[in-house]
Parts: sequence; structure tokens; C-alpha cells
Amino acid sequence: MDETAQARAAFREGIGDIAPDALRSRLEDVLESASMTPGALTLLTATTLDESTDLDTASRRGAGVQMSYEGLRLSRDLIHTDPWSNGDRDDGDMDAVAAEVLVARGFEYLAHTGVALDVVEAVRHFGRDQTHRETASDPAALDRRLEADFVRIAVRAGADVALGEVPEAVDAVADELADEFGTVPLPEPEAALGGVDERLSTAVPSPDTPSTGDFSRSSGT
Repeated sequence: MDETAQARAAFREGIGDIAPDALRSRLEDVLESASMTPGALTLLTATTLDESTDLDTASRRGAGVQMSYEGLRLSRDLIHTDPWSNGDRDDGDMDAVAAEVLVARGFEYLAHTGVALDVVEAVRHFGRDQTHRETASDPAALDRRLEADFVRIAVRAGADVALGEVPEAVDAVADELADEFGTVPLPEPEAALGGVDERLSTAVPSPDTPSTGDFSRSSGT
């Protein structure tokens, strides 16, 4: 399965009813330029932890993670570039609306899931970080937290779809991945996700995998 294509298709479907046309066109531009790592990672996690996971559900969850991230990322770009003072005010207005729509649609997709509060906390982190960025000794580190948060949320969202919970071992992998490729900009899925399925499988063995105690002991005769 091509997780990137699946996540991109679910994102496109999620913005298909947005009006007016100019706003939907701007959202499509965001999609075309996006690293689909959050959405693809959600799908990869879900299908790795349970091969029978419903793909439509997992894809929708991945789209929700991706849209939430893209909305906040676009908001960060607006904060840093301030197009109302330094560029095209009309473009700034359109991007501001696009960012709000993406966050709202992402929340809609993730409401009543196991990561809804994670996304709320990521928004809080984002607000605090951007407020304090100008006086911070390492503003780039504050910016990177957005990416790290959504890498972590993507793994947790996939586990929630597949297992109905997020085991501690999956959380540990999520933290590792957030440290590894929670960067600005996010790496593309092709570069980021290689080997992630093996790491998740090792962390959470299949229920069909027998434990050591399941093997019969030799009688010695």
C-alpha cells in the first residue's frame, strides 16, 4: 500500500466541499506542496500494528493529523513573514482563512478519538512557542516542536485506530521518531518512513507471535 497516496487522497477528499473556489484552490496548493509524512505515518502505524485495520478509517485519521499540522504550519509562516506589513495583504488574508479551515477540519476528523487532546495540547504548545519566540535563546527549537508534536501524534493516532489504545512501547517509538525527523521542514515520507514498520513490529509483537513460554519444553529423553 502507498501510504502517501492514501493520505493525500483522503486530504483532497476532506477539502472537496470547501467554498469558495479560490479558497479550495489555495488549500489544494497547500496539499501539493506538503510533506505527507504525518498522514502517511498515521496509516503506516495503523496497518503495521493491525493488518486488518479499515483503510478508510485510518486514511481519515491520517488526513485529520495532516490537516491539523498544515493549518498550524501555515499559521507559523504567516507569523514569521507578516504579509500584511511586508507583502501581499490579500494573499495573507487568504492564507489566514486557509489555516483556520485546515485546523478546524482536522479537529473535526480527530474529534472523539484517542488523540483529540493531543492535538489540543499541540495547539497550546504552538501558541506559547510563537508568543515567546522573539525573546527565546533558540527560536528554531521552539519552531521544531510543532513538527515533533505531529510526528508523535501521527504514531499515536495510528495506534489508536489499530488497537484502540496507545501502548507504552508505541509511545516510546513515537518519541524516538519525533526526535529523529521532527525537523523544519519535515522530511518527505520516502526518506523518513523507511524501517518504521519494523521498529513498530518489534515494539509491539503480533498477537500471533508465540512467547518463549508458549514453546513446549523438551522432556530430555
